[in-house]
Amino acid sequence: MAEVELKFELAPGAHAAFRRLAPMAEAKARNSRLLALYFDTPDFELRARRMALRLRRSGRHWVQTLKAGHSGAGGLHAREEWEFARPQPSLDLALLVASPLGNEPGLEERLGEVFQVDLRRTTWEIEVSPGNRVEVALDRGEVSRSGESEPVAEVEIESLTGDPLAVFELAGQLVDHAPLRPSAVTKAQRGYRLARGEAPGSVKAQPVALDAAQSPGQAVRVVLAAALEQLQANEPGVLEDGDPEYLHQYRVALRRLRSALRVFRKVIEPEFESHARAELRWIAQATGPSRDWDVLATQTLPPILRACGDVHAARSLRSRVGFRRKAARAGLREAIGSPRYARLVLWLARWLATPPAQSLGAAELLPEFAARVVGKGHKRLVTGARQLSALAPAERHRLRLEAKRLRYALEGFQSLLRRKRFAAYREVLSEIQDDLGRANDAAVATRLLGELDLPAPIANFIGGWLAAEAHSSVALLERHEARLAAARPPQRRN
Repeated sequence: MAEVELKFELAPGAHAAFRRLAPMAEAKARNSRLLALYFDTPDFELRARRMALRLRRSGRHWVQTLKAGHSGAGGLHAREEWEFARPQPSLDLALLVASPLGNEPGLEERLGEVFQVDLRRTTWEIEVSPGNRVEVALDRGEVSRSGESEPVAEVEIESLTGDPLAVFELAGQLVDHAPLRPSAVTKAQRGYRLARGEAPGSVKAQPVALDAAQSPGQAVRVVLAAALEQLQANEPGVLEDGDPEYLHQYRVALRRLRSALRVFRKVIEPEFESHARAELRWIAQATGPSRDWDVLATQTLPPILRACGDVHAARSLRSRVGFRRKAARAGLREAIGSPRYARLVLWLARWLATPPAQSLGAAELLPEFAARVVGKGHKRLVTGARQLSALAPAERHRLRLEAKRLRYALEGFQSLLRRKRFAAYREVLSEIQDDLGRANDAAVATRLLGELDLPAPIANFIGGWLAAEAHSSVALLERHEARLAAARPPQRRN
């Protein structure tokens, strides 16, 4: 049977307050101790096949479980599951002959324990509405492997009877009153990170695999789910790590989400599209100041300060920029930790879990849809790029956004387009973005440094440097107009 649940990270120290929330306070709590042993081959074959095999003890009872499939984004997890009671902590793969694991000769001999999960779990059964019952589980404990460990503080909400989407109804109530953040990370993923010694790092966008037989209404769910997965994968780094690359990739994911809503807007329910677009604009705007100060501090300012020759002024300016950068990041963390943001992620996840309406976009084949979208985007960009170097800064910024939108649409449709032209055309778009981006970075730096009321000597030096940088970047734009007009966007595959 398929397991469908919502998973949340719970802020440290919030367990007692969570228990006191009305839905839990009014239901009977059950407490248990869970120990789970996870198994795989030395080369992590099961993980590569998106499987997790475990033995879990609850009280005196052991259960063997195999989960298969990809965990979803937005806190929504839907995986196939096979469970069997076991009299002792030993595997019996013969029980899994009907699963994707099948009956592989010699596999059982190659399996070994790779990590453990030790938890204290409290569960409540709650009737959300007549006929719709869910289970809420509060887990506290750790994932461990060879002396290393990672703490676990999670809440899971799983449908028991009735409408599976009732989990979202309860989740919407809880995020308004508890510090819960929808999570795409499973306990198995935490354990494998320890087992493989994987260091945390930012996550870039991965190619989206679309099927030409899909309708546009089905394809948009694949594209949005991939972007939401990238967004959530970079969230912990934005919240906990100072590396600006996390925020950069987080913003890339936001732009991919917003681009997909724009591209597919005619095959998306208007109410969902309007609400999602407004809320994604809100969180995107919340990321802007932090990203601007990141770019100034780590990219734009360092070469300027190395050249200025005034060590004292450079040190003072770095400190002031660092202070503003820290304040901007604090504001962003507050936004990501807010109930509003949690509701946005749940809104996206609920829509992804709902089958598409057959009436939206069913008449057009996906390859034709993709070719039409890319072709129209190309024409808009060519028109906007006329006399590119003569455009005002605001016009160049709008053109840069058009190039980004077209690039994200192009990358989303990559599996449907001819490879021969794809790479060359994407390179054209990337170079336009880069040149327009340098000019924009200089304009943003000028604005931010103007807020700091700098002493005249260093203000004049930096102002001259940034003006020269902007002029140089604009001069480079002249090469793009003819090149873009001659470029041929990739066509659909036959």
